[in-house]
Amino acid sequence: MAESRHAIQPSHLLHPRLVAPGAALLIAAFATDVIYWRTLLFQWNNFSIWLLATGLVLAALAGLALLLDVARRRIDAMAWGRFAGFTVVALLSLLNAFVHSRDAYTAVVPEGLELSALVTVILLVLGWRGWSLGSVRHAHPSQPGEAA
Repeated sequence: MAESRHAIQPSHLLHPRLVAPGAALLIAAFATDVIYWRTLLFQWNNFSIWLLATGLVLAALAGLALLLDVARRRIDAMAWGRFAGFTVVALLSLLNAFVHSRDAYTAVVPEGLELSALVTVILLVLGWRGWSLGSVRHAHPSQPGEAA
């Protein structure tokens, strides 16, 4: 019974709670880019940059939450491949935010749209297995000094 009392459940990790909404915002930026490309209403570009900026803020907060999860020893092993994937997504999204800061049509078409599409594909592949970047730590009942 000691194991169930001390086990860390995946729902107790902090970083997946921030990765998922950040990913949703970055995917939504692709949708608003497509709408801008089809309608040429510049407000959709504004929506895209707002979604990108907020998604990047959540990515930064998710990084801090990941550090906290690691510091509190809630993660046994880091999934470095997934970590690299999410890092690439954050860097591409930062580049995309700079592209979206340009003026008029070139703010989205074609580079911004391509970057948003690439980020969306990477996030869908990474999100297929969940948003956690590590394996969850479970207490072992045979550890010395642990009450049974």
